Amino acid sequence: MSRTVLPERAPAVLLLDAGNTVVFFDDDAAAQVLAGEGARVEPARLRAAHGAAKRAYEQLLASGVSHAAGWGLYGQELLRAAGLPEGRLVELVGALRAEHDRLNLWRRVPGEVPGALERLRAAGIRIGMVSNSEGMIARLVADVGLARFFEVIVDSGTEGVSKPDPEIFRRALARMGAPAETATYVGDVPSVDVDGARAAGLSAILIDAFDHYPDYTDAPRIRSLAELAEKWTALRT
Repeated sequence: MSRTVLPERAPAVLLLDAGNTVVFFDDDAAAQVLAGEGARVEPARLRAAHGAAKRAYEQLLASGVSHAAGWGLYGQELLRAAGLPEGRLVELVGALRAEHDRLNLWRRVPGEVPGALERLRAAGIRIGMVSNSEGMIARLVADVGLARFFEVIVDSGTEGVSKPDPEIFRRALARMGAPAETATYVGDVPSVDVDGARAAGLSAILIDAFDHYPDYTDAPRIRSLAELAEKWTALRT
């Protein structure tokens, strides 16, 4: 993975996105839901389709579509890119959304994530979360056993404001009592996460676990939080 160089100094405050940063879409669970609707697709095909869905989501937000509306459109693009029948997309996304409302589909925690968060926190880095979600992220983070790592969790579904609006980043910083210049944001969508954080005065890093943005050089690009922890904990200890 080509990338720009990470900042040499670790920040005092690290704000993290949720989806595709800390928790990841459970393609296996989604495939099971779809199979229950008579639409069989391999989880690997869903995984390969997220890049197209993410780029469509970026364009939707840039055009003024809300995150709440964008969720369904993201789902449709995901299933379309995975090769599911056009005439069933709305119905199938409805089934996925029902499962998401029951237990957030962005619920898979890679094995290295808890250790990376522990190392970052042990190095004295304060950690918060800012997510475009549906008011369920705090519950999800607790359910997957990660709540202890986060001082604040700011969810667009309860705030009434979504990334890339800089206001949602400012609210997180205000609740932590942290100036923007002491903070870095890490998220997986350039125009939503990197641009939004920078507009609020934070530095930003793109996390690109699946190499969706191979040519991106506008901000440092990493594959995982473990990569970040490896460098920054060494610098601070």
